[in-house]
Amino acid sequence: MQLQNAMQKLYPIINETEDEQLKTAAKLLDERIAYPESFVTLLGETSAGKTSLINGMFGQEVLPVSSRPTTGTVIELYEDDYENDITAYALLKNAKLRPLTMQEFQVQSKHPGRDVDRLRLSIPRMPHNLTGMRLFDTPGYDSIHDTHENVLKEFIPNSDVIIYVVNYRVGIGESDALFLEYVKDHLHEHIKFFLVVNRVPSGITKQDKRIREIVGYGQDLLHQNIEPFLVESISGDGQKLPQANELWKATSQEIQSSERVAQLKWVLQGYQNQLLDQAEIHWRKKKARFEASEEEMMFVEEKISELNEKKVLARNMIHETFSTIEVQLPKYFQHIEKQSVIEVEKEVKQVNKWTSAEECIAFVNHHYLKRQIKMGADEINDYIQRELTHLNDRLDELINQAIVEFETDIKAASDRFAPVVDSVARSVANKVADNAVKTLLASYGGRGGAGAGVANLAKKGLKNVGKVFGKTFSRDTHNALAKFLSKIGATSTRNISIAITIGIEGLIYVIEANRWQGKLIKGVEKSVDQWKSETNQMVIKDLKELQEQNLDTLNSQFDAFLSIIEEDDNQQYDETLIHKINQQLQEIEKLRTVMQKEGIAQ
Repeated sequence: MQLQNAMQKLYPIINETEDEQLKTAAKLLDERIAYPESFVTLLGETSAGKTSLINGMFGQEVLPVSSRPTTGTVIELYEDDYENDITAYALLKNAKLRPLTMQEFQVQSKHPGRDVDRLRLSIPRMPHNLTGMRLFDTPGYDSIHDTHENVLKEFIPNSDVIIYVVNYRVGIGESDALFLEYVKDHLHEHIKFFLVVNRVPSGITKQDKRIREIVGYGQDLLHQNIEPFLVESISGDGQKLPQANELWKATSQEIQSSERVAQLKWVLQGYQNQLLDQAEIHWRKKKARFEASEEEMMFVEEKISELNEKKVLARNMIHETFSTIEVQLPKYFQHIEKQSVIEVEKEVKQVNKWTSAEECIAFVNHHYLKRQIKMGADEINDYIQRELTHLNDRLDELINQAIVEFETDIKAASDRFAPVVDSVARSVANKVADNAVKTLLASYGGRGGAGAGVANLAKKGLKNVGKVFGKTFSRDTHNALAKFLSKIGATSTRNISIAITIGIEGLIYVIEANRWQGKLIKGVEKSVDQWKSETNQMVIKDLKELQEQNLDTLNSQFDAFLSIIEEDDNQQYDETLIHKINQQLQEIEKLRTVMQKEGIAQ
C-alpha cells in the first residue's frame, strides 16, 4: 500500500470523527505526500554574496543586489508550475498572502512592512534539476536589522541543506564564528552543511592555503567535516553573475537522494499512523462514555482531579524555579561586572609589562576583557544549569510517578476506560498526545509550511519508545536547555564586542601621556556596564521562552490523560451511535493491520 493509497483509506476514517483539526491535519499531510519538498537556507554575513549566488543560479537578476545590505527579510523562492512568470507575494504575519508587483517586491525586500513575515517568489521552473526545493535567502547575521536574528532561528532548525557563504578575502569573521556556534547546536544528522567560499580569485583550488584555513576554522567551530565549494570572482569579460554549478548539482543530489526520499517516506508513514491513533482515541472516548457505569465515571473523574492536582504542583515547581533564577541573575551580572573591572585594572597597572599604551589597549580590547566576560558567562551558565537540572530531576519523579499511578488505577478499576488509557499512552509515547499531531501538521506539514522540509519532519516525527514514561520529560528539556545555554555564550560575546567598540576602541587615537590607563579603565567600566545591561535583558527574555517550553512539555504529558472523558457534546447515545463507534474502531484496526503487513505502520 503506497502512501497515497493509505491516505485514501484514512480520509473516510478521519472525516467520520467530524474533528475539524484532524481533518485539516489529514489534508495538510496529503499535500506533503503529493508535493514532497526540501528546504535549503542560505546564511552568511551581509554582502557575502548570497543574493548574487541565487541570481547566478537563475542566470538573471531576480533578487535586488547593491553594495549595501539588500535583504531586509527572508525571501523564499519555490517552484510553482501553475505560474507562467515569476510572481511575487508577501506572506503576512497573520498567515495571509498578499500579491505584489515586482516593483513592490523590490521595495519590500529592502524595507519590509511591519505586517510582513517574509517574501515569496513563485518560480515556474527551478533550474539545475532543483525540483522540490524551497530556497530561502536570509538577512546577514551582522545586519543592522533587529529582527533578523529571530527570523534566522526559525529557519535554521527546519532546513534540509544549509549553505553558508563567506568571502575569500574576509574568511570566517567574528560575526560568522558567533553565528556558526549557534548553527552548531541546531545541526543534526538530517541537515547537510555546505560551505561556499565566494569571490575566489581565478586559478585558486581547494588546496590553496587560504581555502584550507577557512575550511579548517569552520570545521573546528562546527565539530564536523565540511564540504567546501569555490565560486570564482566575476570576471571582466562580460560575465555579470557568479557561477556555482557544482554547488547546485550537489544540492540537487542531496535533496533528491534515495536516503532522503526513504527518510521522508518513513516520516510521512509515521504521521499517517499518528492520525490513525488520534481517530482511535476519539472513538474510544465516546465508547467509554457510553458504556461506563455511573460508579466508573465517578471513579475516573476522581482520578482525573487527583492527576490535575499533580499537574498544578508541577507547574508551580517550574514557576518557582524560573522566578528564583530571574531574581538571582542580576546579582550574578553585578558580580561579574565588578570582578571583570578589577581584573582588567590589575592587568593595566602592571606598568613594566607594557612597551606602549597601544599594546595594552589592544590586549585588553581583543583578548583580556573578552576572556573575563567569557568566564563570567560560563559562571552564569553553570548556575542556570544546576538549577534547571535539579528542577528536571524533581519533575521527572513527580510526572512519571503521577501518570503511571493514574494509568494503573484506571486500568485496574474500569474495563471501559482501560482501552482509552492504552491508546493515550501509545500516543504519549509517540509524542502526539491530545492535539499535538493536529497543531504539528498545521504548523509544519502542508505544502510550503514553515517547516515542511524533510529534516524538520524527521526531527519532529519521533520513533516509538520502548518505555512510555522513561524520562520523556528530561529528553525534551535537555535539548532546549542546551540551546539556551549555548545562546548565552554567543549573546554575551557579541554584546561585549559591540560594547568594546563603543567604549574602548577609540581610545587609541586620544592617548595622552600618563592618562591613558585611567581612560582605558573608564572605557572598560562603560563597556562592561553596557554588556551587563543588554545581556541580562536578553537572558531574561530567553529564560521566559525556555520556561514556556517547559510548561508546554508538562502540558503534553498531563493533558492527554486529563481529557480521557469525552466532553459532553449533547450527542444522543443510542444503539445507532454505539454501532457506528464499533464499526469505526473495526475499520481503524483493519487499516492498521494492513499498514503493518505492508510496512507502513510503525
